[in-house]
Amino acid sequence: MSNDFRDLLDTRIAGNDWPDVIRYTYQRLGKFKAADVMLDLTPYVSKADYDDYADGFISGCSYEGKIVALPHHTDVLATFYNVKMFEEQGFRIPESIEDAYSWEEIAEMGRQLKEAYDLPYGMAGIWENNSGYRYLPWIYMNGGALLNEDQTEITMDSDPVREALQWYADLRADDTMINTGFTAPMVANNVFVAQQCGIDFAGSWHMSTMEENMPGNWAITYLPQKDGKTGNDMGGNGLFCYAGTKYPKAAAIFANYITSAEGMKLFCETGNFIPVRESIMGTLEYTNYADQMKLFNEMAATIDPKMASDETSVAFLQLNNIFNEEMDYLVVDGSSTVDDVIANCQERMSEELAELE
Repeated sequence: MSNDFRDLLDTRIAGNDWPDVIRYTYQRLGKFKAADVMLDLTPYVSKADYDDYADGFISGCSYEGKIVALPHHTDVLATFYNVKMFEEQGFRIPESIEDAYSWEEIAEMGRQLKEAYDLPYGMAGIWENNSGYRYLPWIYMNGGALLNEDQTEITMDSDPVREALQWYADLRADDTMINTGFTAPMVANNVFVAQQCGIDFAGSWHMSTMEENMPGNWAITYLPQKDGKTGNDMGGNGLFCYAGTKYPKAAAIFANYITSAEGMKLFCETGNFIPVRESIMGTLEYTNYADQMKLFNEMAATIDPKMASDETSVAFLQLNNIFNEEMDYLVVDGSSTVDDVIANCQERMSEELAELE
């Protein structure tokens, strides 16, 4: 979802010119929950439909016991790699999620690629452009979290969070990881297709870009795992209806139609997205990148439910902005240590959370 779309929508909202139905990223639903502008869709959603939605997604679209949005689809990350470089270095390719690279293994692979091909970096990732939440799977697969169970306290100051950020800091220390800031414009994919790094943690929606720019020389595998657990980004969008619409029933019917099993299947097959209804998972027939989409669908099942809940919480947009800003000091010029990032996030996020109570 582009910044232009968000800017246009924010302008319309500021002028009280609300669309009746809005499609928005899951991570940004929280601000609408807090503003109490989402139509209660509970009366319009059957039990069968409710049960058909994947747990983490329908819970993320609920607020204070009401269904306030409907999950439309998801998309996830993978480890994109340069086929020629991997073959020449003799790197193994994981055959299952359980066989995914460990953090230590993929870190050494990145260092080896950087040295062998005299690259500026070994790896990159698309947590740029204020999308730091795309790095959160590393925190959650390691047992960390931004928020406690009832989302009333910040839990950044923990060993699992510290370890996940230290992994990143160590990669930055020797330029194995790209130095792009979390608030900076998107460059990771450009660096990868220019073959200036050999590994790119990128999204399912980037496959056409890869094929256009490096045909036949890219492939994907699973995200790395820590102590047997992996995870993934909660990509995608949900639909919600404006509470002040003149046509609540019509808006709800339209949202239900778009997110129906039939509508979702068509949308996902056409656009190479991943469904979030249990009844159609594993049934899609993709026209393009069918083998890769099978793997992406497999990885979608690893999205951490706690992460999904935290990312759709009322405070998340502000917490993500703080995370982006504090990580910049670590990854761009090293002016902050991991402990600095954690301490600053803990303090600033706690203050933000208190203001929203």
